[in-house]
Amino acid sequence: MDPMFQQINVSVFAYRPDVRDNNAILYNISVTNKTNDSWILEKRYSAFDDLQKRLRDFFGETLPKLPKKSYITFLVGKSHDDIEERRLGLDGYLRDLVRRPDVIASEPMKQFLELEKHARDILVTPPEQITEFTGFLHGVRDFLICAEQGVMFVVNSDCSVITRLDAYITNMKAPWESENGEEALIPVGCVECWLAGEKGEFTRQWTKMYNSQAMCCYWDSAACVLLVGLDSGSINYLSVPFADGLKRFDESMEIEQHLDRVMGVYYDKERQLIHSISKDKKYRILSMVKECLVADLEPGSFELTQLLVSQERKKSFIGDRCGNIYIFDLQNVKPSPVIHISTTLKFIRGFNIDSNKNYLFAVGFEDGAISVFDINKPGREQHTKEIIKLTGRQRSREIAWAPKRGEIFIGNVDGTVTIWDAKKACPIYVIKAHDGDITKIVWLEVDQTLLTSGKDKKIKAWRLPLNWRDQNIVEKEKEQFISKEKQQNIDQLTKKLSNVKLQDDDEDEYVVWHKDEQKEHAQIVDERELSDPVK
Repeated sequence: MDPMFQQINVSVFAYRPDVRDNNAILYNISVTNKTNDSWILEKRYSAFDDLQKRLRDFFGETLPKLPKKSYITFLVGKSHDDIEERRLGLDGYLRDLVRRPDVIASEPMKQFLELEKHARDILVTPPEQITEFTGFLHGVRDFLICAEQGVMFVVNSDCSVITRLDAYITNMKAPWESENGEEALIPVGCVECWLAGEKGEFTRQWTKMYNSQAMCCYWDSAACVLLVGLDSGSINYLSVPFADGLKRFDESMEIEQHLDRVMGVYYDKERQLIHSISKDKKYRILSMVKECLVADLEPGSFELTQLLVSQERKKSFIGDRCGNIYIFDLQNVKPSPVIHISTTLKFIRGFNIDSNKNYLFAVGFEDGAISVFDINKPGREQHTKEIIKLTGRQRSREIAWAPKRGEIFIGNVDGTVTIWDAKKACPIYVIKAHDGDITKIVWLEVDQTLLTSGKDKKIKAWRLPLNWRDQNIVEKEKEQFISKEKQQNIDQLTKKLSNVKLQDDDEDEYVVWHKDEQKEHAQIVDERELSDPVK
């Protein structure tokens, strides 16, 4: 991490026996903030071990390794060399931790380093949970909110394999029995419609049950059409008339679109087309007018996992289990391929698009990597290229993007949400949002609010601080940093700041994403200066 952004420095510089326990060692820790205020802490190895366990709840396996405790030295005693080796290991461990802003901002680290007492200026303002929706029948799989219509649709499913199996057996019919459009005896999944009241509170209006897990949904507010993708491969088409206040659905059709779990759906109201992708590797488009498939595509040889359609661009973006991204042109009824991008992402689980900046965001489930692509202006998507890849934590499920804040939100299976500063290309905060997997993240740009859902049957709304830290303090720290660097080498400072300076122009504000191009430009400038020493 660049020293301009690092808030504190630490050093495990010495140790001494604990007078209260001759078998224990106290390690001396020096902590210094950016204004050169310093303090000394004394911690036993058990305190480091406890810190590691608590941090793991927020950061999983992305943490540096803590030096292990040796059972041999525990039995025969610790030599000076053993203790010195552990001191060096603990020193490196702490130094690695404080290089990460998200770790510094976490509650376990604040308590360990006593930052509330000694360095309140570097603390960030934590996000505030402003509301919580509960009472859903199962774990939430997907949800969407239409603020203009005051409606929220929630797709949820039974997340227990055992209870689902029991329900499947109970719901099973003999070959001579007819479905007759009946709902499941024991529902495995459902979609719920919640309507907002005069004071903004949401209440459940109606529920549609399924004997298969409900996986995803799409709502077209103009056509008042709701699509629900099911684990069985079917798609439930629901017409929910606005004239009746969305208080009921008057038409329901179950369309057998795929042979395996539906992973994404989209409705084109102009042409009355249903787009869908599935684990059966198929990208299919059904015409509701012709009542038949107008496109049956198999982009690759892997399960399709993510679908995003941009009506503005007339393009669909599809991701698969092996990290491939396919872009299709939708000018005609049958899509035509634009470009196939082979990435190193493992199991694409999330897409997000910024049409103003022409960025496509993607996250991989297995490796947790975050990739940002420059998809160019509409009509030039064939020139799409990856511009940066960030190393996140494994088993990431969802991604969202806040363009005005310049922040990326990643939802993880352990119930945490990692917030990344796109300009600095580093995580800055982790929210322990849910007790189960994060299943959906939605950023409401107008309200500057983050919505999250999980398998714990909850949807939560979070208000993020306008600024993570006091901007007066941040500016003061920048001035001190600049002054210190000038004393060392004014020429090196100028070159360094040209690489890390945060730009606010609309053309390209994320300088760090194009660092390779900057290096190439700097090299050209150096060559010109060498060729003309008079300048």
